[in-house]
Amino acid sequence: MCKTEQYQFEELLAYHCAPTLKGYKIANMFHVSRTLFPCAEEIILEYNEKFRQKGLTFRILQAERPRITFYLYSIDSFIKILKQEKIRVFLERLGYPTHSPTACLDFLEKRMEEATYPHEIGIFLGYPLEDVLGFIQNKPCCCMGAWKVYDQNSVTRCKELFSLFEYVRNQFIRGVENGCRIEQLMETQA
Repeated sequence: MCKTEQYQFEELLAYHCAPTLKGYKIANMFHVSRTLFPCAEEIILEYNEKFRQKGLTFRILQAERPRITFYLYSIDSFIKILKQEKIRVFLERLGYPTHSPTACLDFLEKRMEEATYPHEIGIFLGYPLEDVLGFIQNKPCCCMGAWKVYDQNSVTRCKELFSLFEYVRNQFIRGVENGCRIEQLMETQA
């Protein structure tokens, strides 16, 4: 990967994935034109190696499409979410094989072929089930940030999280602009 590609990729990581890179969120995703990173698979291999010790994994969704999705997630956190009974039952009702994170992500990819953003995608990004259900049921939301919040009791906590996510994103963006590598920024205190 050339320096320009690496800088572009790290800019995208800083903007879209900083909360996951710092361990504050279980996952983030972003979409780009396939032409922007024609060697996306090589990039993922390189960054998976860099992030392995932090328990983070990249996966490309919709790899054969003109627009691909980079999905960065904490495998341990994702497994814990799949073990939560309410979430497991919710996903299984939609046909997800929750016995395996890989099988679950394979099914998500199929769902993304049917609908670009299947409503349950929020679960894969760490959104609370109550908020995913509120969105699906078209309830009035209480506040918006990284996602729409539907539970009045969690507004304060979510606003604090949204502020933290924004702070970390800005920290990462400034760091990349100043020449820091993503791995260095992951080690700094937020």
